[in-house]
Amino acid sequence: MPRESKQASAAALLWEDSASLPAFVVPRLLRIHDAAKYLSATTWQVETLLRDNTIPSFVLGKRRVVDRLELDRYVERRNAEAKATAEKASSTTETLDQALSKCGPVVD
Repeated sequence: MPRESKQASAAALLWEDSASLPAFVVPRLLRIHDAAKYLSATTWQVETLLRDNTIPSFVLGKRRVVDRLELDRYVERRNAEAKATAEKASSTTETLDQALSKCGPVVD
């Protein structure tokens, strides 16, 4: 009888007994190192954000942890700031272009 692969045996377990589904737990609290990976940043950058209270954190046992949802909120704030900055730069460029077009052609 051929040996089943790990995937095939796991799939068989899933179909046979739904009560014993393997659980994949996504941690909500991340240590600084894991928060840095989550943000694609360095631990130094994350520590700076924590020191400046840009992202809230707390001590759990002997380790400082960050709520993953707080990291998501931080990313959303940064995205909103970047969009606002881009829109402002775009409107400034349009206003400058309009002002230059009123001046007439540039002669060298």
